[in-house]
Amino acid sequence: MDPFTIRRLEKLLDGYIDLKVPREVRAYVRLKYEWNGNRLTLSEERPDYFNRQWTRTAIAQFRLERGIWSVYALDDDGQWSLVPSITPCPDFEHQLERVELDREGVFWTSPALIN
Repeated sequence: MDPFTIRRLEKLLDGYIDLKVPREVRAYVRLKYEWNGNRLTLSEERPDYFNRQWTRTAIAQFRLERGIWSVYALDDDGQWSLVPSITPCPDFEHQLERVELDREGVFWTSPALIN
């Protein structure tokens, strides 16, 4: 993926995160993303006060495969599995919106991240 596209997607994600997590709860929850080649993993972090660090839980993974974005979720075995209800699409923003809507309750099960 070219640097321009990466930067554009990072700006989109930064804006999404700013809207998703209100300022007043950012001491208790935050969203992060991480690139690994053509894979982008969206994660939630919460403070672990006992160990004085943040713990990370992966929420969704977006994979760019032959110009098409596919969305994956962790299964019961902790492996990434394609989400069958989200059709692969060349538009990353559309895929992020599908994760946000989460009609099946696959991604957003945490009560602190209610819109």
